[in-house]
Amino acid sequence: MRIIVVCGAGASSTFVAARLQAAADAAGLDIEATPAALADLPYYAGLADGLLLGSHLAASARMLPEFDGVPTEVLPHDIATDRDGSRALSFARHMLAPTGVGTTGKEAAMATRTVTIAASHGLHARPAKLFAEAAKNSGLDVTVAKGDGKPANAASILGVIALGANQGDEVTLTVEGDGAETVLDQLAGMLETDAE
Repeated sequence: MRIIVVCGAGASSTFVAARLQAAADAAGLDIEATPAALADLPYYAGLADGLLLGSHLAASARMLPEFDGVPTEVLPHDIATDRDGSRALSFARHMLAPTGVGTTGKEAAMATRTVTIAASHGLHARPAKLFAEAAKNSGLDVTVAKGDGKPANAASILGVIALGANQGDEVTLTVEGDGAETVLDQLAGMLETDAE
């Protein structure tokens, strides 16, 4: 699957595409990340399976009729800080999920773990924000539940705060999708560490 990455005139596109390619290769995904400038997009008409655009280019690229029907995601303005390509990969996975990229034909993997909250003030605003951002950036479906309570969407800051999880409380994390165990390890580690 070819994903065209357009962030600006070309230089930033190259960096983002290279990091995306490295992350896709590490995950064993059949993705070819190709950098391009906005002016070069017509060349890729009919060759692109997906389009990742810099936030300031979204309106311009959507006006290109050659890309009607091509899945498109708008990258956040700070995508250049994505040093390992994991955020760009989560956008690519989200964009191409209907095509089955990254799946093995089996049911999606699911991993669950119960962890104890280590943060001295529990999951209040700052740790909840960091945790929710990590869950969102994973590109997978992540839920978190306190005790026997209803699971909350872990990518929602308000949902995480509403759990009312304090230091020493146990919460259950559930991650669904390709690479669930790896994401679960990362998120569990965040909750089991008092970074304040």
